[in-house]
Amino acid sequence: MDTAIQLYVGINETKWNHHPVQPGGFACISPVYGRTERTKKVNPVKVPWDTVIIQDSGAFCDGPGHRLDFEQALARQVGHAMSYRYESQIRWRASYDLLIDEKWENGTRHKRRWTVEEADAAVEETIGAARYLRSTFDNPVASHILKEVSAGFRRPGFILSAQGVDAEQYLDCVKDVVPLVWSSDCLGLGGWCITGRNKTKMLPEFLRTVKLVIPYIGKVGYIHNVHIWGVLLAEALGPLLWLCDQYDLRLSTDSSGPSWRPAFGEWGYAEWRDNSYVRPPVETRGLERTRHVQATRDWLARFRETKWYREP
Repeated sequence: MDTAIQLYVGINETKWNHHPVQPGGFACISPVYGRTERTKKVNPVKVPWDTVIIQDSGAFCDGPGHRLDFEQALARQVGHAMSYRYESQIRWRASYDLLIDEKWENGTRHKRRWTVEEADAAVEETIGAARYLRSTFDNPVASHILKEVSAGFRRPGFILSAQGVDAEQYLDCVKDVVPLVWSSDCLGLGGWCITGRNKTKMLPEFLRTVKLVIPYIGKVGYIHNVHIWGVLLAEALGPLLWLCDQYDLRLSTDSSGPSWRPAFGEWGYAEWRDNSYVRPPVETRGLERTRHVQATRDWLARFRETKWYREP
């Protein structure tokens, strides 16, 4: 069966309530995790050896005054992958973009979108991050960070991400990132993970943006993969998938939600959400988390069959 949307499950644990972590073949790992500067820590992970991994940059955990430079961010990614022994499993390594859907106040990050004016600098930083990561592949000797792993491991491809608040700003960013993307890479769509929290305001702008951006990406001709960071909102994924299908673009997303929802007494998304679900006992909680991950994966794999799949 052709998978409509590939799910990379966010991992930040070594066990799921005393049971092995079972992301179902595809996972997303960040080197750091935490909502506040005080709680930010190295992300302890353990995944099966055959799991295909997207490595996030950890940018969402770095508040003002704590952002790294591009070389430090890459060193953090490589160091984490080597320490937790998943370097050889990485399919794509993400660029160190600057997120425009979160703001920091008193050392705590909040889901809040920037203005277009505020985001101008973030867009430039995001383009710069993509350029830096691309340069390390074109000129391996330019980055001493990768010398330690280049001899023993296959070099992963990249997710080079874009950011923007409105459709025009987003398209401008994409136009600068696209020339840096190789056919084996992926173009990342960042900045939309809070769309579900404010659908009335953000969903129309999201749809306007992807109607501009996806045709532009598709007409380039050599880009085959698109990843939307942190979105499981059906109303957003359906039209995005429809657009990607018009240009033979493979779509993927990531979220840790499928793995933790049962632990909080929640089950399902959109049309298969079950409000009667009760938090399972700790003895079986990890197994239920695995079951929910697989159910979410199956839903996304057959997304073309749902009512959400339609022209925007």
